Amino acid sequence: NANPSCIITIPDDLVEEILHRLPVKSLVRLKSVSKEWKLLMESRHLAEKHLRRLLGVEEEMKITVQKSTSKSLCIKFFSKSGRMSSGASSEGVLRVPGSCNGLVCVHELDSLNIYLCNPMTGVTRTLVTPPQANNKLSVGFGIDVVTGTYKVVLFYYGLCGLETVVFDFGTSKWRPRYKTAGPMPPLSCIIPSPDRNPVFVNGSLFWLLEGNFWEILVMDLHTEKFRTLFTPNDMDVSVGKSYVCSFEDRVCFFNFRQIFNFRQGVRSYVWVLAKDEKWEITTDKLLGIRSPPVSLNSAWFSQTLVSPYQSSSTTCICYRQRQSSSSSASAQFSGNGDTRVLDAPIELHLSLT
Repeated sequence: NANPSCIITIPDDLVEEILHRLPVKSLVRLKSVSKEWKLLMESRHLAEKHLRRLLGVEEEMKITVQKSTSKSLCIKFFSKSGRMSSGASSEGVLRVPGSCNGLVCVHELDSLNIYLCNPMTGVTRTLVTPPQANNKLSVGFGIDVVTGTYKVVLFYYGLCGLETVVFDFGTSKWRPRYKTAGPMPPLSCIIPSPDRNPVFVNGSLFWLLEGNFWEILVMDLHTEKFRTLFTPNDMDVSVGKSYVCSFEDRVCFFNFRQIFNFRQGVRSYVWVLAKDEKWEITTDKLLGIRSPPVSLNSAWFSQTLVSPYQSSSTTCICYRQRQSSSSSASAQFSGNGDTRVLDAPIELHLSLT
């Protein structure tokens, strides 16, 4: 019954300025307000604006992905310090080889399909792998930090042995690595395994190779060149299982058995890869209670509006660029205990159709 003459029209630019400050969960709900708002929420412009703001306030969380039905996924959200499975079990065929800017890469060993999804918006994109790549060994996902182009890298057995192809979101096609990337370096260890996910840090993918854990295979997603790194020579790999993980935008190497013992009073160490690509040893206080997601179906995750159909981004969420305050971060949490989540349901089901 309001007087039409009293209705105030808010300029579009002011509406956008207000909306991009809201949590993703609220923005998804507001898509139903009008067609104009729906178009705005799904626009790359707002997604990028919202993503840039997250650099200062967003707190990472962890996710696990499991099959709910043959055509749907069950995604669970945990706080950064939330308790998850304490190991990388090789049971099952579902793999989460990475997450970047709120996009999660998922694939199954017995399927040609690779999925890229945004759990918050519910949008899923299916990447059908090339017919010759029907024997997937490992999949990696990340972003070229120079051009901003998202890329999926696939290792497979081909006619010439170990081969790689790249899905370039700029062209939406699979292709070989750049000719200027050169050949893959000779490997003294076993090739990348489906029982180990790569780690994406600072524009590169890192694969810990099986065998005696002598090498880490690194791929720069801008040049697409490979190189190898040696693991720390003073790391005892004879006990437990060793892992490479990303933590606070750094590559870390540690032994899960030793970390577990540390929590029972046995001192342990974590090796961190420095800028000069030398390993620096530190105690596992670096990790504290925030165990990194090391299981094959888990990853770090940030809530964004980025679409799997978006080819590139001008922003890459980087932990060390953030200036998060504990008060602002904790205010976004809901729920109780170690399964707390950042303004998100504890469990979410996502359709693959």
